[in-house]
Amino acid sequence: MRKQQQVWLKEHAIQAALPSLASLEPASGVVFFVEFLTQQQRLTGTAIDIGSGKGRNSFYLAKHSFEVYGIEYIQEAIDFSNKLAEQNTGLQPVYFQWGEIDKPWPFAENFFDVAIDSFASIDIETKVGRELCREEMFRTLKPGGYALVTVCSIEDEWEKEFITHSPGLEPNSTIWPENGKFQKDYDELEVKTFYRNFKLIEFKKIVKPAFKLGRSGLATNYWLLLRKPN
Repeated sequence: MRKQQQVWLKEHAIQAALPSLASLEPASGVVFFVEFLTQQQRLTGTAIDIGSGKGRNSFYLAKHSFEVYGIEYIQEAIDFSNKLAEQNTGLQPVYFQWGEIDKPWPFAENFFDVAIDSFASIDIETKVGRELCREEMFRTLKPGGYALVTVCSIEDEWEKEFITHSPGLEPNSTIWPENGKFQKDYDELEVKTFYRNFKLIEFKKIVKPAFKLGRSGLATNYWLLLRKPN
């Protein structure tokens, strides 16, 4: 088991660094994404939740008419999600399966109508792995399909401190001192360049109060609304 996987296994068990893992409320970026899809009259089809965790975003998509596939590499999180799926009757189907998002995905080309990456790929330890995740998202999205990607900014209160005092090997990356978790952060130009194969529909810089790593502060994130060209 890779170190990053061990970190997340422990974190899902105790929610020490990220209490939000215990929440079943969808991420605010995903709520924004569904609002956009509603305006576009695109609430239909198949969706992938990349790094689905305990399924909070998957179930939100299912409540809005999507058949959802969640891919996750922490088996305990998958088991939790599957129990919730059994309890939530009346939704569109939600399928959770084990998989590493920095390896080839078990889905056909042009399979999904929409995709979400809610702070998942930033935890991939290598640039090669993040590039593969991005290319798999592109490959499995249908032409004209939409994706939401949310990442952490280098201006984030915690990450700005860690980049200085606890940096990773890559530029704009950190190793969380509390648990050894790797995280890749971005500046605006870097993240827009990284997703240049997609059409950028909307870009948001979000600054909001947050609680993580035992303290309150201001989180700074980027939301990218992307579309695969036809």
